[in-house]
This record gives sequence, C-alpha cells and structure tokens, in this order.
Amino acid sequence: MKSHEVELLPTLSKKVVKDITGFKLCSYLVALEGWRRGLELKWYKDETSLCKLDRMNSSTHGKFFSLSNGDRMHYFFRSRGDKVANKAVRICQNKEATKSFLEQNNVPIPIGKTLETDEAIIQYANEIGYPVIIKPLNGSMGKGVYTNISHTNELVDILKELRLKYAYREYIVEKHYNGNEYRIYVVGDKVIGATNRIPANIVGDGINSVEKLIEMKNMDRKHNPYLAPKPIKVDYEVEYMLERSGYTLESIPAKDEQVFLREKSNLSSGGDPIEATNQLSEEVKQIAVDALKALPSLPHAGVDIIVDPHDNRKGVVLEINGTAEIGFHLFPLVGKARDIPGAIIDYYFPDTIGKNKSCFYFDYLSLLEPLKKYAVEEIKVISTPMDGMSAKKYTVTGKLNRVGYMNYIKRQALQNDLYGYVKRIDANTVEIYLISDKKEVINSFEKFVRKGSKKSVVEHIEEQELKYSNKPKKTGFIMIT
Repeated sequence: MKSHEVELLPTLSKKVVKDITGFKLCSYLVALEGWRRGLELKWYKDETSLCKLDRMNSSTHGKFFSLSNGDRMHYFFRSRGDKVANKAVRICQNKEATKSFLEQNNVPIPIGKTLETDEAIIQYANEIGYPVIIKPLNGSMGKGVYTNISHTNELVDILKELRLKYAYREYIVEKHYNGNEYRIYVVGDKVIGATNRIPANIVGDGINSVEKLIEMKNMDRKHNPYLAPKPIKVDYEVEYMLERSGYTLESIPAKDEQVFLREKSNLSSGGDPIEATNQLSEEVKQIAVDALKALPSLPHAGVDIIVDPHDNRKGVVLEINGTAEIGFHLFPLVGKARDIPGAIIDYYFPDTIGKNKSCFYFDYLSLLEPLKKYAVEEIKVISTPMDGMSAKKYTVTGKLNRVGYMNYIKRQALQNDLYGYVKRIDANTVEIYLISDKKEVINSFEKFVRKGSKKSVVEHIEEQELKYSNKPKKTGFIMIT
C-alpha cells in the first residue's frame, strides 16, 4: 500500500516509535500519552505490591508502569489499566466462559461447542454443517485457529496438524460465518477505533512468483512500525491455502489478482490492518459496547466481530481481549490513525482532557536497560517539557575538530537542562540547537558557545532565534558527528 493512504497522528511519527515493537509498543503508546499530558510516569521491573495485574506472559520489563497526577495513581500493563478487573481478563482468556457471559446478556455469538477428542469434533462439525472454524479454548494470537473448513477430510488433516504442532487439549468448534472481521476497540460506552483485519495475501503483477511476491510484501511491511516484526511466513497453512487455490510458491499470479495465503485474519501471521471505524453501522458498534458490559469490570478492551455481509446492522462476537494490542489502530496499513491511547488516558485521568500536550518523547528502550539488568526496581521518567518553550540555533566556525568542543557543549547543555543537539557540519563548522522553557538559560548559553574547550578556537558565531515548532522532539541532548 502507498504511504499517502495512511494518515498518522501528528505527534506520533514513525521516528517516535522507532525500533519499539510487539507489546512494548502498546505500553509505550499509552505511557507516552499520559507523560505528554504532564502526568508522572514510572516504569517497574515487575508488578509492585500495590497492584497485581494478571498477565499471560511472565516478563513485564517495559510493560508495567504507573501514571499519577499527584492526587491519584493508576497502574497499567501494556494497554490495560487497573480499572480492568483480573476476573474479567481471566474470563476473556477462556473463550467458552466469554461466550457464556455474552449469551446470558443477549449479545450475539456464533453457534459452537468445546470438545476434546477428534471423533467428537468431527461429529459435531457434521451436525452443525460446514464450513466450520476450529480454535484452541485457551489460545491467543491466532495460534491453532483454522477457519472456513469446508469438509470432513479437510478437518481431519487440520486436526492431525494441530495435534502434531500444539499441546492444546480442548478446542472450540464453531459455525463459520461469512463477512468482514473487525477488531473494535471500546472505551467506556464509545467505539474509538475499528480495524478490518484482512487475511495474509499478495497481489499479482504478472511477473513475479508467489514466493517473490511474499518477499516483496514483507519488505513493505517493514516500513510500518506495527507490522515490521510480523512477516508472512510460509508454513503448512500457507502451502495448504495455495494448494486449494491451484497455486505453488513458483506460480506467477496474473496482474492485480489477489491471492489469499491464510483463512484467519490474524495480523501477527501476516494479515493487513485496514482502518474501518466509519464503515461500521451504529448497531454493530452497540454490539461491541454491549459485549464489554456483559463482563464484570471491563471498561476498555478489544472486541472481535464478524459483520453479516447481507445486513451491516448484524454481527456476531467472536471473542474479547482485555489486554488488547492497540498498535495497528495507530499505524494501519491504510486509513486514518485512531487515538486509542488518548481515549484510555481520558478515561483514567479526565482532568487532563483538553490540556496542552507536549510534543516531546523519551528514549524508551535506553531507559529500560537498568530494569532489564535488574539494576533497579523502578525508574521515574523526567517530567515532560510543557508550555512556553524557546528555541535558538548557533552556527559556530573555527578550530573545532578533534579538540573536545562538541563534548564540551553537550556537557554544558546537560548541566543546564537544555534539550537539542550539537552537530558537525564540516571540519570547521558546528551547529548547536537548544530548546528550553527558560529563555534566559538559552540566552546566557552563548558564553559556553564562545568559550569552548581548552584546545578549541571559536572564530565566528551566528545566532538565530527560532520559532518553536510542535513537531515531535526527543528529550535529552545528543551529539551528531
């Protein structure tokens, strides 16, 4: 997809989230939003004794944090805040329990049953009629999920693959429903964003083979911060789908022909996230809101819904994720980014709604290193620079190369709590860019620019007052050689 088909949030350019992937991206997006509003941000090595949030994986480095406005504090694990009850998360992790709560509250769900043995699974599939879906009772991230299974022999082959590859005992067998599948993110009683998740696919050009087209698609995905670590991998399912379509990896699809490589739309296995909030009917949005209300203490979460292709007012809820990924809402493959982190912070800290927000961001990955090495239990992030910022640029010429001048400037800038950079332009020229909320500190910094290190010789200084812009800027002071 072309880059102009994506509209990102102004303060969340790709450089702000560079190299941040997976669940860390979810954590960073929510934490950054709160920090930019002036909330105190702390990261923790692990859960604190003050708050225990159930989680599916054991490592919390860089995923467990707190935000505080001075009067109250809330804890977060990834995108989930402490108002989401542990009980609700445990229910979401059990698909059968989720369906039970939804059914009791008249939320539409697929016909299905949880079964253990292959014989029982095959018998039930024949009873409800093909096509069917099979998925692990306690699975996640689309693992072990097969959709649109069209006949018994196909189901038998898939069961063999599942038993060989996974250790799941119980599987849910459901009637397959045609229609587009959406991940809908709800906060309170409002739908904030919806993504149409399209199964992994390629589009032919009449020249390249399926294998080459997959390679090219994966290269394109690397330019998307969310999709970069989620390539299409050729496995049993991909080869099986190609065989069903009459293709091999060596086949050359016709120009503009779309070839689907998976049935399931899971993004982690190569699916495409297409922003689709405005495509949903109000009735389907209400189904998503009602789904959250059906579970105890679940004020925000992701809801998976298949919409009836013949009536867009109808749909069935497939599952609910209480600790849902949110990165694809901010970095869709096509469409306008939806501000899920903003809605979450609005919900937990309504007093910050409408306040000016800093355009700065912090070096998240470097900041987490002491936690990963168990050197500290927690880290408090320096307060964000807020209003009233001033900027100035100095262009300096003279004997400045290999005499310690740039190191001297960086040291003085850090000691004076200035942000910005010092950059070498050529052998005799250095550019210094300074940002601060204390204009007098910036103005008085000229004495350091002129003095320089012991061996440097400053011959000329050009000073330029700059209009402060709201483009994203990293905290700290860096040296660019």
